[in-house]
Amino acid sequence: MNNFAETRALETRKELGLTFYEAVDVFKIFREIENISIIIMKMSNKMSGLFLRKGQANVIVINSRKSLGHQRFTAAHEYYHFKYGKGVISRICPIKKFEDDNPEEREANIFAINFLLPADGVKYVLQKRTKGAKIKINDIIFLEQYFGVSHQCMLIRLKELGIINELQKKEFSQNIITKAKEYGFSTQLYKNTSDKDIQVYSDYAEIAKKLLEANRISYGKYEELLIKGGYAHLIFEMEEETEGEISEFEDANSF
Repeated sequence: MNNFAETRALETRKELGLTFYEAVDVFKIFREIENISIIIMKMSNKMSGLFLRKGQANVIVINSRKSLGHQRFTAAHEYYHFKYGKGVISRICPIKKFEDDNPEEREANIFAINFLLPADGVKYVLQKRTKGAKIKINDIIFLEQYFGVSHQCMLIRLKELGIINELQKKEFSQNIITKAKEYGFSTQLYKNTSDKDIQVYSDYAEIAKKLLEANRISYGKYEELLIKGGYAHLIFEMEEETEGEISEFEDANSF
C-alpha cells in the first residue's frame, strides 16, 4: 500500500509539471488547475478538514485552528480523496496521527507526505545545503520552510528516509518556534490562522458576477448566491465602496 500511494503521489507531481525537488503550492493547484473550492475556517479541534463532492462541485474545508503547516498537509491529504476516491461523496478527516488505523486515511497520509516531500527532492535540497555535513536543527527548519510543511511532518519524513533516528527526532521536536526565531526564520508555518476571517478560494463569485453581467440573473439573485456561497462580505464591501464614491462626489461638488 505504501508503494501504491507513493507512486500515485509522484505521478500526480509529474502530471502537474513539478520537478522532483520543487515545493508544492497546494492551494494554488486547487484554485487554478483542479477547480476545487477551498474554505479555511474554524472547526472542532478534533477535525483537520473534510472533503465534499456534489455533482461537478468539489469543496475542501480546512481547519484554521491547526497550524499553517498542518493545513497544507491536510489539503494534500484531502486532494488524495478528490483524485482517487471517485466514489467518495464526503469524508471527515481527523488526521490524529500519521499511521492512521483506517486504511484509506493512512493511504491518503502516505500520498500527502510523498506529494509534498518526495524522497529524492528532500535528499537533493538537504545535500545542496549541508554538502554532506551532519544535519542540524537549522537545516531541518530550512527544509520545512522550503517545502512549506509542519515541523512534525518534516521530522516524520526525515526519520522515514533514515536521515535522522528516533532519538534525534525527539531531540529536534523541542521549542521549534523559539528555534525558528533564533535562526531568523518565519514562524508562520507553526501557528494557526484562526485569527483571520473565513477564507474562501473559489471561482464561485466570479461565475455569479458573470451571470449578473450577462443579465441571466437579477441583482437580488446575485446577492442571494453570494450569501449562500459564503461571500456575504463582498456585498457589504461593495456597498461601502459605493457610499464612499457618493461621498467623494458630494465633497467635490460642495461649496
